[in-house]
Amino acid sequence: MAYLFQIPRGAAFLAGLVIAILLAPAGLAQNVKVDFTPAPPAVIREAVIEALPDDAPPETPLQARRQAKRSKAIVENTLNAFGYYAPLISVSVGEIDGQAVPMLAVDSGPLFTIGRAEINYRDDRARTEDRAQLSDSLTVRPGQSAVPAEIIDAERVLGLKLRELGYPFGEVMDRDVIGDKDTATISVRYNVQSGPKVRFGAVQYPGGNIRTKASYLARLNPTESGRLYDPAKLALFNSRLAETRLFDKSLARLSPQPVSVSEGGDAIYDIILELEERPKNTIALGANYGTNEGFGVNAELTRRNATRRGDLLIAEARLAEREIGANLIWRRPNELGYGKGLVLLATLKDENTDAFDQQLAKFGAGIEVIQGPRLNYYFGVNAQYIREESPDRREDFQTLSAYAGIGIDQSDSLLDPRKGWRAEGRIIPTYAFGGGNALPYARSVVQGRAYFPFGESARFVAAGRLRAGTLVGAAAEQVPADARFYAGGGGSVRGYTYQAIGPFDEDANPLGGRSLLDGSVEGRWRYNDKIGMVGFLDFGNVSDAEYPEFDNLRIGAGIGARYMTPAGPLRLDVGVPLNPSERDEKFQIYISIGQSF
Repeated sequence: MAYLFQIPRGAAFLAGLVIAILLAPAGLAQNVKVDFTPAPPAVIREAVIEALPDDAPPETPLQARRQAKRSKAIVENTLNAFGYYAPLISVSVGEIDGQAVPMLAVDSGPLFTIGRAEINYRDDRARTEDRAQLSDSLTVRPGQSAVPAEIIDAERVLGLKLRELGYPFGEVMDRDVIGDKDTATISVRYNVQSGPKVRFGAVQYPGGNIRTKASYLARLNPTESGRLYDPAKLALFNSRLAETRLFDKSLARLSPQPVSVSEGGDAIYDIILELEERPKNTIALGANYGTNEGFGVNAELTRRNATRRGDLLIAEARLAEREIGANLIWRRPNELGYGKGLVLLATLKDENTDAFDQQLAKFGAGIEVIQGPRLNYYFGVNAQYIREESPDRREDFQTLSAYAGIGIDQSDSLLDPRKGWRAEGRIIPTYAFGGGNALPYARSVVQGRAYFPFGESARFVAAGRLRAGTLVGAAAEQVPADARFYAGGGGSVRGYTYQAIGPFDEDANPLGGRSLLDGSVEGRWRYNDKIGMVGFLDFGNVSDAEYPEFDNLRIGAGIGARYMTPAGPLRLDVGVPLNPSERDEKFQIYISIGQSF
């Protein structure tokens, strides 16, 4: 006997059949007695028991019968979800120790299998060779269990395959499902409307008030006119438009109507760009405080699209107790092709620390290559003029340096990572003139960071950081002070004074060293979406040895508070040195924006 199954589409069907399994609490075995004859597979039995509601024990036989009837519907739906479409379930009321007990006798019946699966085309536009590939892509096959979720998911797979074959407007309209109780089989027919096979045409760039030049937008376009429609290419175009951060709204879509027909009979659709540009200028302000470093404020002005080619002109200024400086950065993304950008830099800085007093002018040019959201690398050249002053001497350096670096980001957030890891490395070969010497040297740093969430909501995160650096080719005193390594303070080992870890001269001024090793371990706990607490342990060492050493580590520990903002966590840390020297204070306080690492 054959009959028509009406299986609703999508979420409504899954909710009706499976929600009891996923959401209902366990515990029915205490209230409803279920007797399976014959016994089904263990996974089916467990799913049925877990799906039933945890009702209060019935007080009367009438209540027990009502519970049993409600449970019967749930059991039937659960069995259907596993492919048992013809169960026999009888309802009764028993008695145990004078208590009415709802009872179900369940015969799950045969497991239905797929008898036939086919595609019915509502139009005749799909090519013969494409129809063969669509049939091969069907995930529902004769002989396999007729599980409803798999029958439905086959629609999704068919839709993806249609678009992959160049049918952007193709869809599965509906399905016919016919069951045969005599043979315990289900036959499925998917009704498909393919629409035209499509090839990409030209890109229609917006005019009007859009300042960005079409020549720049063309660099972002991965599609080729005349090529078969590829949904991945169109999605990539949209992703690249969003990554520029030039637009409040950006969309690349096919034109409403075909513009022509190819020689092979495929419809040609242009790509239409819909863009709304962001404001030209953005101003950002920031501040930080450290017990020993004092107050500092930052201001940043970003000018977008100054040359109408997606560039960013960034002017930065910093005013702090130990430092006054300004940067001018001109970024020209995709200047050398997509993902290959040009960066020009100019810096003026006057820095006065316990380790050195320095005035610096720097000019540089580099190339940034973005391989994707997870990987980037860069290289370039810098020229610097440096003047260093101390009570008994003044030295001038001129340096020419190349640099190269790589960054890998497998974390889940740029501003507040809670899962994953990051790694970066940088090397700077330099030739220095002045200071009584002319010599080459190289400075390199590598760092890794990792984040491990705990609990379902990841309210607790264990985070760790390890960094190592080395200076080869010259002694520390032969190179400019800012090429040496220092540790201590909010960016390295909290609890210690800024630059207080490492060699000192006879006047207790930090000298810096040739190698660095430092790291941190943090436990981050979220009280709610806005407030968090942190406990941390930092360690570090700077030495005159060429490579990092693990002895004589300075260790600091402390606690902190976090207040989450759209720009990242507002951070307050209090650190104490655990093995201080006579130069170290009892504690240090740090206030800044962003996680410590």
